Amino acid sequence: MRRTLQAVVSIIGVQVLVAGVVLLVISSYRRAAAGWVLPLVGFVDVVVTLQVGWLAVRDIRLAGKRTVGVRIVLVLLVVTMLVGAGVGGLAVRRYVNRPIAGAFGSPVMDRDLRITAADFRCGGRSKGITVGGTTCRVALTVANTGSAEALLRARVQRLRGEEGEYPGLLLVEGHQRGMTWELEAGASVRGVLVFDVPRGSVPRSLELRAKEESQGVRLPIPADE
Repeated sequence: MRRTLQAVVSIIGVQVLVAGVVLLVISSYRRAAAGWVLPLVGFVDVVVTLQVGWLAVRDIRLAGKRTVGVRIVLVLLVVTMLVGAGVGGLAVRRYVNRPIAGAFGSPVMDRDLRITAADFRCGGRSKGITVGGTTCRVALTVANTGSAEALLRARVQRLRGEEGEYPGLLLVEGHQRGMTWELEAGASVRGVLVFDVPRGSVPRSLELRAKEESQGVRLPIPADE
């Protein structure tokens, strides 16, 4: 019984230590490394937890005592801890990967792209652009601050509302329309991002990303826009 209690306390201690490391990672400057640090921490957590349980069963068996009850207790504890760690890991991943906050009129950074969004509006028509719902437009100024070519794709950008999310339709620069802006290192471009939003839908936020898998920036849309 004493050895079982020691194992339980050790497993709980490991989980507390892991939780502390996770909080340290997501609340410090090392948050950018969370993509590989947190999976590593989770792997070590699983290995150490299983090792503690196995050692407890081995010690009790060597002492000549029955281990059936101990195994059941430890298995239930380990499974509970691992399920909790899995659920917590998903929650942490969503928290870490959520878009950072931005504002219209202020430059925001995602990867190597510095993006400034302004003059968001919905309604009316845009010459030469056909939509099935309501046209929404936002003026963009995009600069590539990196040392290599970068792309801004319309479909990666999102408008979000209570009814769902809507990808960008077109990028317009002067008389040129397309799905992508190509920016050489140090280059910048100014134009308009166009969305096709279902009639009656009310966009609540604009999400801008350099790439589909990047963290992105979320800009709340004022209620009067």
